[in-house]
Amino acid sequence: MKALASTLKIGGLALLAVVTLGLVAAALAALTPSSSPAPSPLVLTLGQSHAANAALSATPANLEAAAQASHLALGQAPYDSSSRLRLAYIDSLDGELSAQGQEHLRLSYELLPLDQYVSTWRVGFALEHWGEISPDLRKKVETEAFTFLKTSRRREMVATLEAVTSPTGAVPAVFWLQRLKPRRK
Repeated sequence: MKALASTLKIGGLALLAVVTLGLVAAALAALTPSSSPAPSPLVLTLGQSHAANAALSATPANLEAAAQASHLALGQAPYDSSSRLRLAYIDSLDGELSAQGQEHLRLSYELLPLDQYVSTWRVGFALEHWGEISPDLRKKVETEAFTFLKTSRRREMVATLEAVTSPTGAVPAVFWLQRLKPRRK
């Protein structure tokens, strides 16, 4: 008999919870506008990023489609660093970073000076094109590198600095790594 009473109490509480959730859902539905709001620009650019990355991953890479998807993403969300950096990368595939590619890299720093999602890639990319970027942009790259060297992402940034292949970029990378080492007295 006690077991039956406990079962009925639990069942009653479960029914009460379901009814309450139903009422809350109905109230929220009544408050929701009849037309759905526009999706977030971040959601929109995610699709463009997938399309751009797929175009770059194709064999052979479809650079035109990747650039077009990146430009569409920037039209939807001008602060999208990944799209700006992708355009800089596409620009650099001929071996040089043109003024337009440098501008995409500069704007990525202007809009988000410290970007946890692209920092190691962006610093490495900038160091590979060190001789082509302005002194002001070089300072921003250095600031980002040292900022992330003080975080839990230190190992990633050290690996990025150690992987630089450009002779002009390897010089600052080596100096930055030396600055990390404790000084002996």
